[in-house]
Order: sequence, then structure tokens, then C-alpha cells
Amino acid sequence: MSLYQKLQQAKSEEDVKDAYIKALGLKGYSKNLIDIQTKEIWFEAKDSGKHSTYAMFTQLMHYVQQALNKGDEVPPFLAVIDTQKAAIMKSADVIPFLEKKTIKWGKNASGYTQEALDAVSAHIGTHFVSFKIETHEEEFISTIKNAIKSGDIIRTQITPDNLKQVFDKWVNMIGREIQGVAQEDYALLTLCTMALPLPTIT
Repeated sequence: MSLYQKLQQAKSEEDVKDAYIKALGLKGYSKNLIDIQTKEIWFEAKDSGKHSTYAMFTQLMHYVQQALNKGDEVPPFLAVIDTQKAAIMKSADVIPFLEKKTIKWGKNASGYTQEALDAVSAHIGTHFVSFKIETHEEEFISTIKNAIKSGDIIRTQITPDNLKQVFDKWVNMIGREIQGVAQEDYALLTLCTMALPLPTIT
């Protein structure tokens, strides 16, 4: 059974955590206030897809801020997971922002203020890599495993050899959302108008 299939059967947040722990092969983890905690990654988990990636990262940032205030160690990566989606980012991309201590947090992680959500959202928008588990489960799992192994978020460079694969992915992900335009036409136009050098994909 795939990770996505297990997530659709989850009845609680604990079920969601356990499904991801098994799929990712996490070692030496703990489940505390930080939903899943390893030396490499901290995860914020939800038992539905109702919460935005930004809201989940805002909750996780609350714990990162607390760790920084105490002088505790923060792992290299931060991730958010639920039954529909997941995302990962480098802690280094947010630590300098949090060290300024300008955010007005709520009383606890789940009680974040709108100001905190707005501030975190504005900062992290270009830093995290997001995955739709139903269609990109394997890419998410490999990205997390590679991050743990290499210490970096590794993306696949677009080359002439994999351009067809990238094009097909764009058709599936973006072309189907456009009304009144052929999927292939929109995807091809999008790819052709990208600035060089060619970007990377996950």
C-alpha cells in the first residue's frame, strides 16, 4: 500500500505521523510537542488537508523560535506533512529571519496570530519545496531521504535528455488547470518562455 493510500485511511494525527515515519524510514525519532523530531528534520503534522502549508510552517516556526531563544540546536531541515501534501525547507533560510525576534507569536504554536502567519508566509514563500502526495509521493520520499543523506535539498536539473519528462509533468500539473487552451499548448508556451539557464525541478 502506498503512502497516499495509508494517509487516506488515517483516522488521527498519530496515524499520519506513523505513515510518514514508515514511508521515510526515519530513525531515532521522537514524537513530542514537535510532531516528529529527528536530528536532521522537524515535522509538523496534520490529520487532514485543511491547513495551508503556510499555516503549518508558522506553527513549526514557533518551536524553532523557542529553540533559538533557549540556545538549543535546530536541525538542518523543517517539513510539514498532512494527508494530501508535504513540503520541506532549509532551516538556514529562516533562522536569520527568526533571530531578529520581530514576530509577535501567540501563546502556543497552534494559537499563532494572524500577524505571525503573515510574517512567516511572506518570508518562506520562495524557500520551501512542496509536493502533492497523490501524484508526487515518490519524489517527496526521495527528496527527504536525499536531504538526510546529503545535507541538501537535491533537485533534478532540466537537461535535453529529460526535457520530454519535464514537459509531460508540466502538462499534467499546469495544463489541466487552464480552461479554453490545449494542455500541451499552454505547457509548451510556459516552458519556452522560461528564462535561461533552465531551472531545476523536484
